[in-house]
Amino acid sequence: MRVVVIGSGGREHALAWRLLRGAGSAPLTDRELVVAPGNAGMARDFARWSHGRARCVPLAGAGVEGVVATAVAERAELVIIGPEQPLVDGVVDALAAAGIPCFGPIRAAARLEGSKAFMKDVCAKAGVASAAYLATGRVDEARRFVDEQARAGKGVVVKADGLCAGKGVVVCARAADALPVVEDMLGIGRAAPRFGEASRTVVLEDLLPGVELSVFALCDGTDAALFGAARDHKRLQDDDRGPNTGGMGAVGPLDERQGVPATLLGEVKQRVVLPVLAELRARGAPFRGLLFAGLMVEGDAVRVLEFNVRFGDPETEALLLALDVDLLPALLAVAKGERLPPLSLVSHDKAAVVVLAARGYPDAPEKGAVLEGLEAAERVEGAQVFCAGVAPDEAGRLVAAGGRVLVVGGRGATFDDALDRAYRAVDRIHLAGAQLRRDIGKSVRGR
Repeated sequence: MRVVVIGSGGREHALAWRLLRGAGSAPLTDRELVVAPGNAGMARDFARWSHGRARCVPLAGAGVEGVVATAVAERAELVIIGPEQPLVDGVVDALAAAGIPCFGPIRAAARLEGSKAFMKDVCAKAGVASAAYLATGRVDEARRFVDEQARAGKGVVVKADGLCAGKGVVVCARAADALPVVEDMLGIGRAAPRFGEASRTVVLEDLLPGVELSVFALCDGTDAALFGAARDHKRLQDDDRGPNTGGMGAVGPLDERQGVPATLLGEVKQRVVLPVLAELRARGAPFRGLLFAGLMVEGDAVRVLEFNVRFGDPETEALLLALDVDLLPALLAVAKGERLPPLSLVSHDKAAVVVLAARGYPDAPEKGAVLEGLEAAERVEGAQVFCAGVAPDEAGRLVAAGGRVLVVGGRGATFDDALDRAYRAVDRIHLAGAQLRRDIGKSVRGR
């Protein structure tokens, strides 16, 4: 089978790594993998261990048309979409018209991530618990919501309605701080909204207390199989300080020892995933693909913060590193509109990943710093390096080419093992000006 993965980051590197190995540790001979466009780090790895069964190719053009042209040129039997933008733009619909199965939701279902107002409406109609909210494009309406939150002593989360490359969410612990954020997103006093059409509408939410978890659900439109819960670390610096990022590390799968009840996944499936799938079917937009639920858990209360419609990053790197399951048959069944085969996606081993980010990330990441020590890092038992923002320089060396440069993972029987291996590997890598957190998984160590 020839599989084409679309994307260029650590998530796509991890997907390729897992798909090539099936349920084991060595590349299989029954599949070929193409990653478009991939990155220089993936190409380096494929050359070393894929025995010619994986390669990177440039996209054959921009946007949805470029993805379709690439899939046709590569004679793809299955396409897997990594990033959200092509899904929101309707790439699955376009590939279906070309007769090529694609793992991911159709455009109408991808609105769960493409529009936060749509997502909140789906939750409300499906009876899925989430934060109280207001979707509006008017400052006066926003002011009334903020004033009510302030009187109740609550914080406010302000979100741009559309996709903003991870920059469209601002958490305001004090409600009074929210109104200037709203005005900025809506573009009050400027010629246009800060994020263009994506922030012409904003969603204001009650700031929920609790512990944040990520749960992935592999969905066939009617039923779902859930991966183990993971925990992302969004802030740039230790102790959750600094600006929000796309993620500085993750741990998973979590269980009772880390404060995640054994019943949680079942409750999430019954109270969140299946009702959302039913609501989308009723709207004529069946969801087939990967549904990523960002949850806030407090006691017995489970509330939805957000939905993504693809594998999340860096949780994917952690969960796939811990997993020994061949995902290909299930992904193909979903892409073909078939029912999910029986499978278990919760592993007993644990994994942790640590992100190395470039100097200046997230606001102005610097490019060009040389990466050294990758081979030494990969010699650490149980460690794995996934490349994200990397490129070759004129001498052929890998250099930083984006904000998050590497995702360095460790796997072990316990989180202590996994974290120790991840950080031992990190310490063998040199990247001038690198930023990383030293407290990834702090809450699960020794538990």
